[in-house]
Amino acid sequence: MDTGADIHVRDLRRFRLTLPQAAQVLNMDLVAVRKTVDRGWLQPRYVRLNGRSIRALDGVDIVCLIINRSIVPNVRKRVYVELKHWPDDRPLRGTVAVQIDDPKGSRIVDVPLDRSVREAMTGLAAFEQSQHEVDDHGRIRGTTVEAHRIAALIEGGMQGEEVLRDYPNLTKTQLDSAIAYARAHPKQGRPFPPRTVKSVLRQGRGGLAHVFAAARDAE
Repeated sequence: MDTGADIHVRDLRRFRLTLPQAAQVLNMDLVAVRKTVDRGWLQPRYVRLNGRSIRALDGVDIVCLIINRSIVPNVRKRVYVELKHWPDDRPLRGTVAVQIDDPKGSRIVDVPLDRSVREAMTGLAAFEQSQHEVDDHGRIRGTTVEAHRIAALIEGGMQGEEVLRDYPNLTKTQLDSAIAYARAHPKQGRPFPPRTVKSVLRQGRGGLAHVFAAARDAE
């Protein structure tokens, strides 16, 4: 995905992201994304997944969620409505002008687009890459390694280079994708140990008992 060229509305509307996927793109906690959508100013679509209808967002929704971080509530709804009605072939650049009514009277507010659109497209490009790296069951493609296992090692304090040393068949891209996937899809049940066996032995910590104890305490 070329994030240097003009980005048109159609480039964003082609996406259909579940809320966990949107959280991954936005680098946000899933609970925070759900709460934001629950407030009602967004109008998610519904997609079928595993026999259920679930809420989904498109790329324009993602842009609006990013813009939402820096504008007041009475402006965000106007921005959302305006952008959702833009034609597919319109480029998303410059500013979007919205009219608001408040105690100061009716006025036009220009909301910048460029930074939010670029951030959205960067996140969507990373998401598309992660889709190639992590399968629907949460395993790194071409391996039996679960994304949550790798993420637990990073969260436990291991450096990326150290993890790749212990998993020499993985790439840096796969590691980053595993972390992004796990952040957006919180693991249920017993957590994975925060260290590999090799890393504990290298550091001479006298065995793995404390590692597995820490994992049990995190449940």
